[in-house]
Amino acid sequence: MKNIMIVTGGNGTRVADALVRLLAVGFPTGLDERGQPTSAGDELEIWRIDPDRSSGALTVLNETLRRYRHIQHLMQDGDGEPRVSALADSPWAMAINTQIRDFDPLALPGFDKPISTLRELLAQAPGKRDGTPLLHAFYEDKDLDVKINRGFYQKPFIGSPVIAAFAASLTDRNSPAGSQIDFNTLRQSRIRFFICGSVYGGTGACALPVIGQFLARERQRGNLSWTIGGCLLMPYFLPPPPPFNPLPEDRQADARYVDEEARRMAQQYAAHEAFAVLNDEERIALARQILTGFYADPTDLPLRSRHSLVYYRDILAPTFDELYLIGKPQPDALERWSNGGQTQRNPLNATEVVAAIAALNYFAGNRVGDGRQYGLASGDMTMAAGTLRLCDLPVYLVNGRPVDAEKVFLATAVLVHLLKYQIDWSSDARGWSADPGGLRRLYQLDPARQERDRLAYQTAVDLIRDTMVDMVSPDRTLGWSPDVRAGLDRLVAPGVEQTVIERMKRRTRLLGLATDNTPQDALRFGNTAVELTSFDFYSWMPPPEFKRGDYARLVWAQIFAKAGAGV
Repeated sequence: MKNIMIVTGGNGTRVADALVRLLAVGFPTGLDERGQPTSAGDELEIWRIDPDRSSGALTVLNETLRRYRHIQHLMQDGDGEPRVSALADSPWAMAINTQIRDFDPLALPGFDKPISTLRELLAQAPGKRDGTPLLHAFYEDKDLDVKINRGFYQKPFIGSPVIAAFAASLTDRNSPAGSQIDFNTLRQSRIRFFICGSVYGGTGACALPVIGQFLARERQRGNLSWTIGGCLLMPYFLPPPPPFNPLPEDRQADARYVDEEARRMAQQYAAHEAFAVLNDEERIALARQILTGFYADPTDLPLRSRHSLVYYRDILAPTFDELYLIGKPQPDALERWSNGGQTQRNPLNATEVVAAIAALNYFAGNRVGDGRQYGLASGDMTMAAGTLRLCDLPVYLVNGRPVDAEKVFLATAVLVHLLKYQIDWSSDARGWSADPGGLRRLYQLDPARQERDRLAYQTAVDLIRDTMVDMVSPDRTLGWSPDVRAGLDRLVAPGVEQTVIERMKRRTRLLGLATDNTPQDALRFGNTAVELTSFDFYSWMPPPEFKRGDYARLVWAQIFAKAGAGV
């Protein structure tokens, strides 16, 4: 089935990044023909709606997708780096179109170039009468003239007209947005849409209801086979204030004074990270923006969230089939202030991983619309910052079988070990004393494949291992307990392979017969453990015709099935 994830703003983009990482690690959304948990068989497309064309979050997502495409290419029996196809497809994980549909809501039909202010849209729309006299009943001049190419600065009343015009252009094949998608094909397809963004910012707060309503109207008008899910992000981090304060309200109305102050502050803060990447004109514009109050104010986040939810109350219920509300009782404090662009590279947050698991739950076909709570497994809403463990994350179902994050990580960590160290890659397969999965016969018939598979598996599992480590490292992320990374290192860190081998006892033989099939010790990760021997590993047989991803998913599924609560 086709899944389309629509992400709005930087926060939604980071949730998409977390989702791609979870799929790379092995999180399933269904069962294959053998009844094994997998995400392969479905397809994911990512649509991104954000006026910030140089977003740092987008750069990170593109790098994650590049890594995902490399993993999938190797698991599809490819060699080296993938060259052409944007579709990252293999039996290991869900097919993802790595070419993001990156929509600029400021690029609208009838305009020669993307609009830069709200005034351009409302007063100068092609074919429309000049609406400037009417605008002042709803907007101040500063609202109409602020540059919005980095976002809507926690002011959805500025972004809503823009997003409404953008949504209307999606079905126009000649518009900048409509040219990227084929709506006629979408109307004929079964699709799960999942829209994610913040309720306390600007882009997400206005795009979520507008895009959701647009899809709902299209579905109703054409009686389409679409489902629409939504994920509302409540405050889970607090940005620091800008380097200087806004002007008092009475001085903001004095355009000459604002301009003088903007020039002075642009010069004074030219070395600040957010200003240093700009030219002189852009620095003055940013200083003016701060002085007139157009920035993300951390003190306003809770109030803006409540206002958005009150507004959404009567809109979202008839729009979304499934709706998730995700936040953090104690938001994490960020250290660096940014106005967007490449300088806005917030670390991956554990809350974004929770939102990505909500997307997996939705793509797995589960329903939560009956009012059941879907949140931290611990139920502890007073959890302190930096203490979240994988066992605290939501558990979702795949065909009625529970999938918990700690168990997935353990299965994937053990898979990394098995594919790298439990196959005797350095020896000719004809001399192997053991035959893992029937690979000896395969490599005897095609000796060159042994070397190709060795290189491919080692590169792929290293990429998967790095993805796991990146997601839970306290020095690169926010929210996780340091114990998570420490537990993972005991399984997959360089240099621990001999320790793991000793705990997973090798199959011993006496006159060709197994004399002992008891593991030395269970392999543990957090509260989860698996008892496994190399004898078990050698018995897992892939189908006669298989790709690398088939074998990797088979081994993973066997480990996952054996894993359970540790003692």
